[in-house]
Amino acid sequence: MSTRCLSPAEVTRYSRQIALDGWGQEAQEKLKASRVLLAGMGSLGSAVALHLLATGVGALRVVDKSRVSLADLNGALLYRERDLGKPKSTVAERRLKEINPFVTVEGQGKTITEHNVHRLASGCHLIIDTLQEEHLADLLNLAAVRQRLPLIHARVGEMDGRLTTFWPGQGPCLACYLPKAPGNCHPAVIGPLPGIMGALLSLEALRILGGLGPALVGRLLIFKGRWFYFKEERLRPNPCCPVCGFLQVLS
Repeated sequence: MSTRCLSPAEVTRYSRQIALDGWGQEAQEKLKASRVLLAGMGSLGSAVALHLLATGVGALRVVDKSRVSLADLNGALLYRERDLGKPKSTVAERRLKEINPFVTVEGQGKTITEHNVHRLASGCHLIIDTLQEEHLADLLNLAAVRQRLPLIHARVGEMDGRLTTFWPGQGPCLACYLPKAPGNCHPAVIGPLPGIMGALLSLEALRILGGLGPALVGRLLIFKGRWFYFKEERLRPNPCCPVCGFLQVLS
């Protein structure tokens, strides 16, 4: 990952983050030089995009085939009533550019398929999956394994959220562990939950892109919103995994 120098305006804009012990200008430049594939621009994806833009990720490729609906406005703070019926990718690209003109934003209003997923991930340093469709998660996992990219995977539903990082060759991939979730693409969810999980996801992304290293490889972080507590489960690579097993042999 090559670095690009920060302009004086960017140094000022991110000064509080740059002042963080263990971060500094070097990590901020790494962040600026990074490109992220963000799959899904619903409530969770919107929260992630806002945090990544505000903190200075260099380029964001957002992919979502759907249009803004009235139900989205309960949790997706990126959208307004005037956006109803418009493609989420188009609205997100325009609004995110307004939030931070130093960041390159590319909206892709298409369905992720086996024919385009590797092209969508090409040139990226990180994949983020906020979709609720598990067959698409499988495709993103295949792209992450083939290109050896970290994949941050998050889900929200009702008052619970889960979050983990898969990194082929460093830990398990999605196919190693996670069971198939019910195929409901629009689960019931309390409004603030995507913001909570989106902030945690963004923090993990900053750790990876800034060079601090991931915190959640091999760990599934679970938030139980009804009782306000976190718990975690250990995730271990499956040496017989049909998707990433060969990488584990190599490592």
